Amino acid sequence: MAITKHLSVKITLRLLISGLTVLILAQFASCSGDGSTNVEPENFPESDLSWNLHIRPILQDNCAVPGCHDSGTKQNGLDLQQDPPTFQSNTRLVVVPFSRTTSFLYALLFTETDGIQRMPKDRGALSDAKVNAIGTWIDEGANTAN
Repeated sequence: MAITKHLSVKITLRLLISGLTVLILAQFASCSGDGSTNVEPENFPESDLSWNLHIRPILQDNCAVPGCHDSGTKQNGLDLQQDPPTFQSNTRLVVVPFSRTTSFLYALLFTETDGIQRMPKDRGALSDAKVNAIGTWIDEGANTAN
């Protein structure tokens, strides 16, 4: 009886270890390979940010989504799907070229402002890299021509 119990425990432990090994190897396999992934890289340049390459994709993926600032909904009158957007809401210009500190859009990336919820609404905050890229782009003039 003791031998059978001992063998049963050994088999159970081996199966457990094998299962854990498979899980660990699967995790490592998902991190290696050809380098292709569905996650956007967040290596933005420190200057000369491009509207088309850097900023527009951030706004398209996080702001110009159905029910928010897309052409069909235009929350608060702001259409970020239009290319290029005017950055004009019902009440103000939300991007002030050359000044992230006075740009309403930039302020809303951090906190509720003037009674408007932090953006993107009902989503997680943008990464520091994306927020910094938007701020740098604004400080460089918010050019939508490139």
